Amino acid sequence: MLLAIDVGNTLTKFGFFETNQLVKTFQRETKPKETYDECKAQIDLLLAGERFSLKNVDGVIISSVVPSLKTLLTKIVFDSLGLKAVTVGPRLKTGLSLKVDNPNEVGSDLVADAVGGLIRHGKSLFIADLGTANKFLLVDKDGAFAGLSIAPGLSISMEALVGGTAALPEVAMTIPPHVMGKNTVDCMNSGITYGTAYLIQGFAEAFEKEAGYPLKKIVTGGNATFVKDLLPDFEYDENLLLYGLQEIYLRSQR
Repeated sequence: MLLAIDVGNTLTKFGFFETNQLVKTFQRETKPKETYDECKAQIDLLLAGERFSLKNVDGVIISSVVPSLKTLLTKIVFDSLGLKAVTVGPRLKTGLSLKVDNPNEVGSDLVADAVGGLIRHGKSLFIADLGTANKFLLVDKDGAFAGLSIAPGLSISMEALVGGTAALPEVAMTIPPHVMGKNTVDCMNSGITYGTAYLIQGFAEAFEKEAGYPLKKIVTGGNATFVKDLLPDFEYDENLLLYGLQEIYLRSQR
């Protein structure tokens, strides 16, 4: 069994693969400053609560945008399972061509997104990964990572809206029934959800124009649930990144 770990700025997701199928996922809040003991105890508690055992895990791969947690989790994996985790980074050969100015700047999450997109959806892709930041990336007709745009994510946008104004309250994020709101909560949610959906659609059109050919459109990431229903031309792939990590692990073992 393979354990794939995706450490994002907000959430850390665990995916367990058996015979190439994703059989279980868990997630927890990412805490960059937590200690080894705190992190290990929380993971043990999470797995115990789900009645899930690590005894059958014989491989681990980690993607992390938080360097300190990559080091921490690598040590926890070795101490708990006796396994040396594969970590996604510049030194790992993933088989993905990077048509960018500085390949070392491409985050491990973006590499996993692109690889996951290729094996699940083919080439010529526009992928919108909605997390702490909104990442829009191009997998071109040759199957290469060929471009990226980064924008503030939904949560960051909501925090900025509330924190930067004197009268707007904190609200739970939902899709209001109409673009034009009739109350403060709906007005704020309209700006965040519909605004993000229009942003994504606009970037998809711009990417297609620059690429010069049609792109299949995919939406993924922890915040995709807030806007996926507003994107009828997009295919929602909840665990795209985890499947990318699985494929990268398999390639590393070859």
